[in-house]
Amino acid sequence: MVPTQSPLQPVVLEGGWTEPTQEEMKLMELIRQTEAQLSEGQELQPRCSLIATQCKATQQHSLCQGPRVKRVWAYQNGGQPDDGTYAWASTISELLDDCTARLKMSHPAKTLYTSNGELIQSWDNIERNMTVCVSAGHGFMTSKEKKQLVDVKANYARIRRHQGPKATDVVVSPSMKLLSLMELHN
Repeated sequence: MVPTQSPLQPVVLEGGWTEPTQEEMKLMELIRQTEAQLSEGQELQPRCSLIATQCKATQQHSLCQGPRVKRVWAYQNGGQPDDGTYAWASTISELLDDCTARLKMSHPAKTLYTSNGELIQSWDNIERNMTVCVSAGHGFMTSKEKKQLVDVKANYARIRRHQGPKATDVVVSPSMKLLSLMELHN
C-alpha cells in the first residue's frame, strides 16, 4: 500500500484490484466498439424510419383499425355465463380453438353466438371483452332449455329402467278425424 495526497483515493495498492486486468481491458474495448456501432446505427435511423413510414402509408395500415387480438368472455352453450373463461384470438377459427381448450370441451367448438343467441359469422361482429356462447355445433340454448333437455333424457332413462324397454316404444297413429278426412279425398 502506498499513501497518496488525494482525498478520493487515500491509499493505492500496487498490483492490486485498482489496476485493470487483461480481461477487463478486453471487455472495455468490446463495450467501446458496441457503443460506436450503436451511435452509427442511430445516425442512419432517421433515414430508415422515414422510408418505413412511407411504406406503411402505401400499405394503408393505421392504428384506427382496432386491435388484431381480441379478448372475449366465453362460456359453453347451455351453461351459465359465470362459468366461462377468457379467450384470446385474432380470427374466428383461432377463437374456436382457444375456447375448445380453455373450456375443456369434449367436442371441438364450431359456432359462436352472442349472449342473446344471435349467430356470430364475422370477426368484425366480435367486440373486445364481449360475452360469447360457444357451441359444438348445436343451436343456441339457454341454461334453462339445457336443464329441461337433461330432465327429459333423465325421465326417459328412468322409465325405461323401471318399466322395461317397451315402456318407451311410442307408436303414433292418426286420429279418427284425420282418417275420415283422408277417406273423403279418396
